[in-house]
Amino acid sequence: MANVHILIAYASKFGCTAKCARVLKEKLKEAEVTVVDLSNGHPDNLAKYDAIVVGGPVYAGKLLAPVQKFCEENEDTLGAKRLALFLCCGDGGRYEAYLNDCFGQRLREHAVACEHFGYEYHMEKMGFIFRTVVRLVARVKHSESHILESNIARLAGKLL
Repeated sequence: MANVHILIAYASKFGCTAKCARVLKEKLKEAEVTVVDLSNGHPDNLAKYDAIVVGGPVYAGKLLAPVQKFCEENEDTLGAKRLALFLCCGDGGRYEAYLNDCFGQRLREHAVACEHFGYEYHMEKMGFIFRTVVRLVARVKHSESHILESNIARLAGKLL
């Protein structure tokens, strides 16, 4: 299946989403996969990809701006491709609400898969204010990791 070209486009704030993108790439080893951090720019030619995966973290109920911008600027192209969406967020119980708030209805309805990839809190990477907010809102005092590899594998299976 090496002739299948898949783009994984994401943005990451503290590294969790980047880690999930790498895990997804490993699970798609039968395809030719390009991984692009949208914080560093957008891929040039989306037409060359058979499938596109778009994802990012949720902070204060919002998707990171580079991911939002990518989706808005490429909605028609994404709507014509095999598409999958994912979010990284600490509140899995609100995943569906976040999905609805972060991605437009057209993209959600067109996607072959939408998954929650879990979360990580890297307290040592956060500034004082952000760390304080996480402690108060999420009630997290120490770094922790809850990557949902089964969800990543499920998304990969729907793309291949």
